Amino acid sequence: MASPSIFGLSGVFTNPQFQLVIRALSQQKGVDLMSAPKVTTKSGNSATIKITREFPFPTEFEPPEVPESTGMGGVGGGGNDGGGAAGGNVVALNGMVTPATPTGFEKRDLGVLLEVEPQVGADNYTIDLSLRPEVVEFDGFINFGSPIIGPRYDPSVILAGDPSGIGTYTITENVMNQPVFSIRRVETSVSIWDGQTVAMGGLIREDVQKVDDKVPILGDIPLAGRLFRSSVDQKIKKNLIIFVTARLLDAAGQPLIQEDEAEEIVEPLGPPEDLPPLRLETRAGGN
Repeated sequence: MASPSIFGLSGVFTNPQFQLVIRALSQQKGVDLMSAPKVTTKSGNSATIKITREFPFPTEFEPPEVPESTGMGGVGGGGNDGGGAAGGNVVALNGMVTPATPTGFEKRDLGVLLEVEPQVGADNYTIDLSLRPEVVEFDGFINFGSPIIGPRYDPSVILAGDPSGIGTYTITENVMNQPVFSIRRVETSVSIWDGQTVAMGGLIREDVQKVDDKVPILGDIPLAGRLFRSSVDQKIKKNLIIFVTARLLDAAGQPLIQEDEAEEIVEPLGPPEDLPPLRLETRAGGN
């Protein structure tokens, strides 16, 4: 559950206490139930619960291909590789430039991952739990590539004092994006009784969103429009609370310890206190 208003909830609860906590959280504004999966495993074996989506991203790139360059004619000259150019020795490229191409990919699970390993106690009633919840979120890309620069004739270079007239331009950005992930992880071990619930909180994330607001039409007026525009940074906090309920099951998948429901004994209602006692009258019959 993601809640912007609850920042700390942890401990061990019995079933009635857990139901009370769930009802209290359901009445809070901004609380959402993400999922309620169930998993069964043997004592001493780990089990994993994933509430995720796959995120593929490239990890290997083919180097960029830059064709061989050729020289062009000098001042007032005329080469056959694209025409003459005034001033200097302008270099041109033959063919197309191919940027870095991804060739290898990996996948990363985004969302909530919970690994749990239960160990049943010798009394067959207590459970030792090793819990390792993890939250993985995508934060954006970082470009590790560098643009490929090529030369070209630029008259502005001559005006700037360089008689060669050779300037540069970006042939391709050669983008090589790599993702950045944020990870929140907790690892703990607890001992509980059969049927109890463990609550883990504190997996808090804070995001800052920039909110731009303006008055229609008036906000677009040059200079004076600043008076009708506003920009604020809004902080949004989210806290993930994970509840884990452990139950012991037999080979048939039924609860090992059955909860006996006490039968309600209803005592019969007696007569009202102000009711007079009953009288039995006998009458003798005659001829």
